[in-house]
Amino acid sequence: MGNENLRFINDDLANAAKTAISMEEEGYSIYMKAAEKARNPLGASTLRAIAAKELLHKKAIEDFYLGLTGTHISRVPLNEDRLWSAGLKSEILSGIKGSLDKLSGGDEDLIKAYDISMEMERKGYDFYASIAAGTANEDAKKLFSFLAKEENIHFEILQDTQLYLSNPSEWFHKEEKWLVEG
Repeated sequence: MGNENLRFINDDLANAAKTAISMEEEGYSIYMKAAEKARNPLGASTLRAIAAKELLHKKAIEDFYLGLTGTHISRVPLNEDRLWSAGLKSEILSGIKGSLDKLSGGDEDLIKAYDISMEMERKGYDFYASIAAGTANEDAKKLFSFLAKEENIHFEILQDTQLYLSNPSEWFHKEEKWLVEG
């Protein structure tokens, strides 16, 4: 019985990893599309930098999956009937791609793209944090805690860049507050 229980936990973690890989791929695609539409060089370069991180995250998750299952991710079909499924991924990413596709690339649209991207990072954080909190597997806990922290960092980068793009004087006030306080 103990091995069956362990197998179920590993199956759930494997499905969580597959969902996470798919989310990272989608994130990469979303960030690159938004960067291509952006006319502002800072906005575009920030989005491309985060896109590159998504690929690093994908590789880390693939390595975890290989260690967990002994197989590469591309050889394993996604089972919709498990806790961490493609249905959850769809829920997390619903509306994000469609919203970005409607943007024209102007400065106002770049700000909207940042809003959409921050929501994606927030949902990614929640997803990864829930996996980390819900597993006894130490490797999974470390990986998904790391990914949650990374999503939070991406959120903060997007938030700071959005503030700079939309209100540079407020950004300088926030970043250089020592000048005002001193």
